[in-house]
Amino acid sequence: MTSKLTPIRRVVTGNDAQGRSRVLFDSAAPNIRENANKKGTGMTEIWVFHACPAPIAGERDDGMLPYHAEPPHTGGHLRIVQSDPKPADYDPAQDSCIVPPHPPRRTEGGTWERGGQNFFTTRMHKTESLNYGILISGERVLVLDDGEYRLDPGDIVVQVGSWHAWSSPRETSQMAFIMMGADFNQ
Repeated sequence: MTSKLTPIRRVVTGNDAQGRSRVLFDSAAPNIRENANKKGTGMTEIWVFHACPAPIAGERDDGMLPYHAEPPHTGGHLRIVQSDPKPADYDPAQDSCIVPPHPPRRTEGGTWERGGQNFFTTRMHKTESLNYGILISGERVLVLDDGEYRLDPGDIVVQVGSWHAWSSPRETSQMAFIMMGADFNQ
């Protein structure tokens, strides 16, 4: 297993006072949220916007806003998720991350969830968002009510408010998620 999250280089451009393009930030993305239960896994926030059209003037760092699982309702965010695989010596009896399946309930942050999580598979959940998931490296498995779908680097998933879970059964993966606020009722 990986001991820490892989840094994601983030090059953010903008314009100077004369309207010339320049780099505002060029470094590892600083807004990292490591999974407390599973070192080497977690999320790196790259950028957040609260409304469309998104503000593009100034020099603020919109990758440093507080973490929220759901994107802003009228905006969106880009996040990189790193996941480790199922350990070779995995023992479900020793898994402190297991959450049995349960009826749907809404979390405090607004995500709907149905449990079913373990050390290497996320809980079954859905967000009120339109998401583009792009596998960068490794292998991921998309778990839906109708089956499991293996993804390879370069594969893209378009999620339209659907119930899903993620698993990394064989190797570490990095996946980019562009999540935009949406409405279940439209």
